[in-house]
Amino acid sequence: MKKLITGMSLATLLVVAACGNDNEGNEDTNVNAGGNNTEENASNNQEANGTNDSDDAADEIAEDGWETEVGETVENEGGVFTLHARADDIDTIETGPVVMEVEQLNAQSGELSGEMADFMETDQLELIQMDISVENTSDEDIMFYADQAEIATSTGEQLQADMWLSDHLGGDMMGNTSSSGTIFFVLENSNAEDVEDVRITWSAPNNEDFESIGEDVDITVEY
Repeated sequence: MKKLITGMSLATLLVVAACGNDNEGNEDTNVNAGGNNTEENASNNQEANGTNDSDDAADEIAEDGWETEVGETVENEGGVFTLHARADDIDTIETGPVVMEVEQLNAQSGELSGEMADFMETDQLELIQMDISVENTSDEDIMFYADQAEIATSTGEQLQADMWLSDHLGGDMMGNTSSSGTIFFVLENSNAEDVEDVRITWSAPNNEDFESIGEDVDITVEY
């Protein structure tokens, strides 16, 4: 599922990008604020709002596949979040037997409230979010740590994933297995809206003898 952000309580802080639901009237409690929207959902929203003249807009959302568009603000129990940029046309990444798909890389700002603010010990958060799937296409067990990606932003920050907020991805991967989730990078000295591109690196996968079975990955994504 395509996501924006965020957690609702301490019980869900480690899955802050969990998939949302399709129920009407749940905009304030949907942790999948950037989730994809179907034509049926768009139609239901129009009926709920009493609008019948926005068919073109609904079709555009359905075709684009994103519920939250760049520039929009979403509010939930975690706070108020603004999506500044998104890249979602990213080439498939292959290294050895590992195949990765980056579904989206976005930049967002959050004004935190409630338990989210207490947990993060701040009321303001600048984030880079990466939704990713990783697959071991071989029959052999390998080691590849998709969640240990490192990034460098155009604003001059070099960051590792925030392990409290991010999903656990990869690690010891058995043959012919896959996983997917969300990785968050917390900007420390710059604003998400100022980020124009992000360089992302991963170390090569290893076999059970700790030998490299692929190449290090080094890509740059522009917004």
